[in-house]
Amino acid sequence: MQRLGPVPLSGILAMPALKRWAPHFLAMAVAALALLVNSVQAADSPVLVGRVTKVSDGDTITVQLDSDPIKVRLDSIDAPERKQAYGKESLAALYQLVANKTVELEVVEQDRYSRQVAVVYVDGMNVNAHMVQEGHAWAYREYVKDLDYCRWEGSARAEKRGIWALGVAEQTAPWEWRDLSRGQVYEPTDYTRKTVDDCIRASGSRTDAAPVASTDASCKIKGNIAKSGKIYHVPGSPNYKATKINESKGERWFCTVEEAEAAGWRKPK
Repeated sequence: MQRLGPVPLSGILAMPALKRWAPHFLAMAVAALALLVNSVQAADSPVLVGRVTKVSDGDTITVQLDSDPIKVRLDSIDAPERKQAYGKESLAALYQLVANKTVELEVVEQDRYSRQVAVVYVDGMNVNAHMVQEGHAWAYREYVKDLDYCRWEGSARAEKRGIWALGVAEQTAPWEWRDLSRGQVYEPTDYTRKTVDDCIRASGSRTDAAPVASTDASCKIKGNIAKSGKIYHVPGSPNYKATKINESKGERWFCTVEEAEAAGWRKPK
């Protein structure tokens, strides 16, 4: 008996009975591949469903899942703290959107406080985006990845919605307000003069632009040069009072931590 070799795929598809069905097989294969890709993407961005049981401030909520309650930090935004100007209004805005409602959480990561950082959806609406669009929160420069948040903030600022209707002195960015409340000394950034492009350029950092370094002793952060390298000391830190600044050696004063780090200094270990 003559042994037949393997028949190539092209030969099989050329058979009259199969040739007619080849396009259908191809369409099924493409659909199966798309389903696989979507499944992988879904696994990378898990979606959790639960009910909001508490709103702590304008960017933090507690969600009851089927298993346990979890604390959720809204991704890419930073709302005024409760003791800060517009803090209560921001909390009230988020409360109205999500309190006691079922939400979907697109989890991004877990932060250092064990909170789930997520994009929150209610009835299909992106709550994170809405908070920035209406001027209830800022685009969080240090953590923003979707640059539309910068554009939404720019529109809210131009139309003086929410935070942006306040006086300039009350429009302190929440991350700077927290620094100042912990005793750091520097002049808050005037964000009323900032543009969308400034925000986009600053994505991944804490400010829209690196401050200009200063040797003026009215700035309180000490930039010391030691054997272990360039180290800055903020007021109230353990070695602050003992540290002396010798500008002839290249040591200097800084107004902000960002300024010091941008110039190559680091915090003590």
